[in-house]
Amino acid sequence: MVPVIALLLAVAMFLLVPASASPRLSSVLAPERDLPAWTVGLRRRLRMPAARRRAREHDARAVLAALTALSAELRAGLPPRIALVQASTTVWPTAVAAVRLDADIPHALRLDAADTPILRSLAACWEAGIASGGGLAEAVDRLAGTSRDAEEVRGQLAVELAGPRATARMLVLLPLVGVALGVLLGADPLGFLFGSPLGWACAVGGVVLSCLGTWWTNGIASRVEALL
Repeated sequence: MVPVIALLLAVAMFLLVPASASPRLSSVLAPERDLPAWTVGLRRRLRMPAARRRAREHDARAVLAALTALSAELRAGLPPRIALVQASTTVWPTAVAAVRLDADIPHALRLDAADTPILRSLAACWEAGIASGGGLAEAVDRLAGTSRDAEEVRGQLAVELAGPRATARMLVLLPLVGVALGVLLGADPLGFLFGSPLGWACAVGGVVLSCLGTWWTNGIASRVEALL
């Protein structure tokens, strides 16, 4: 009985540790090698949205830093092509290659915009600034300010969505905690769940409803984020 309780608590802690927690803490609480394969897969699936959010946040910070650096280089008097390379070589790699090949910069920026949509605006600013003979630094500065404001809104939104995401995690954890408490109180929840057709029906129904609730809650948060 004690190993069953320990396993349930380990699974709960394994799923409960936020995706932002350190890998060392996560491995101490519940190493993947000590848990069933389906539990490891479930945990990784639950953490995929968080990993995507972290990747988007990292990319957004990189773009903002690159735009700020580009504006500073332009204001320092560097030619636009050199300033673009000096500001970043990773945010707009196609544009950097276009600079080195003396190709069309706005077209290259639009190609880079497949992964970073704000670069379409930078391409438009580039065309207008080059055509008018000036004003590119001011346009890039305003674009960086817009990107900065958008990141502040996303940060506030992330705080507001923390509650629904915590609810989604609890939908997965509560059944495990309930079974563990039942065992501690002397009941036999595992015997009921896996010892009769009614128990199997309850177990399958609970898993399906928990998965649907988690999917629905995460879907709400993802749709709200997609509006920005």
